[in-house]
Amino acid sequence: MHTPEQDDAALAKAEAIHQAALEALERKEFDAAREGFFKALEAFLALDDAVGQAMSQHNLGLTSQEMGDLAKAREWLEKSLAISEKEELEGGITVTCHQLGVVAQMAEDYPKAVACYERALELEEKTGNTAGEARTCHQLGLVAHYQGDLEAAKVWYARAVAIFEELGDTENVGKTNKLLDFLTDFERKGSHEGHSGPCGNA
Repeated sequence: MHTPEQDDAALAKAEAIHQAALEALERKEFDAAREGFFKALEAFLALDDAVGQAMSQHNLGLTSQEMGDLAKAREWLEKSLAISEKEELEGGITVTCHQLGVVAQMAEDYPKAVACYERALELEEKTGNTAGEARTCHQLGLVAHYQGDLEAAKVWYARAVAIFEELGDTENVGKTNKLLDFLTDFERKGSHEGHSGPCGNA
């Protein structure tokens, strides 16, 4: 039986491993990130730490997504979501639903993407997560845009821009406004000549 001090030390070690894996992911060192997240997951499992398990599985999903393996990404994210649902971790449910939406969007499964984003948006509105709300509105705009529903896309983009402006997030205001401009040019010219189109998985 472990003492509280031993448990605290083990938790700190698990969190450090997870943080190192996050840093590797940020550097796009995907093999190192995946190995680190696996080690962190093992440590959190030994500690019976549900939050750590959900977090590690979410980031294994994110790593798989970055490596282009969307099926594995979805598998890890769904495992993470199941833990967050069981433990009623609203924050975990929110971010993982959003990421499942991104993966579905990348796989061109737009109905699934919309369902995931809408669930994330409902929780973001409930908890006052305005930054998350703006990002999800942006993504819903992209999905509508990809499907050719330009009116819906404009509504989602405009909502995202309004929130980004309230937050003072000028970078994302600019990104989303570019998409609005793209739609306006399309409606005026009837073509997307001179534009590169929706900018993917922002």
